[in-house]
Amino acid sequence: MDLQRYPALWSDFTQVRLIRGDGHSLGSAFACETRGSLPYSLRYVLEVVRFDEPRSAVLRSSGDLVGSGRWEFSEPEPGSTLATYYWDVATTRRILNLVAPLARSFLERNHTAVMARGYRALRPLAEAAPPFTTA
Repeated sequence: MDLQRYPALWSDFTQVRLIRGDGHSLGSAFACETRGSLPYSLRYVLEVVRFDEPRSAVLRSSGDLVGSGRWEFSEPEPGSTLATYYWDVATTRRILNLVAPLARSFLERNHTAVMARGYRALRPLAEAAPPFTTA
């Protein structure tokens, strides 16, 4: 949930800046910019609308991407955590919406590549052993 680290981890995030709050509490917001392989960037704001640590987090997106994102964490077996992210957004950029029917395969391949890079970037962090602490 440390979105401000994304540009250092995931190359498609060119900017993430905390613009309100502490990043976890309700109303916290981040200004984001992403760019895949195609010649355009998407600028949007992610706002925390629910944060139920350690079970879930819900984000609302506005700007070039409108909709919501939701992280859900479950423990399918003791000692393991399953993280699932639901990202239900639409673009508001008129030119993208106009060319989408003609360029669908390019846009889909670009999105698939962006998500694959994100998976490769975030997976080692998700699979890392938790830091050892003493009581």
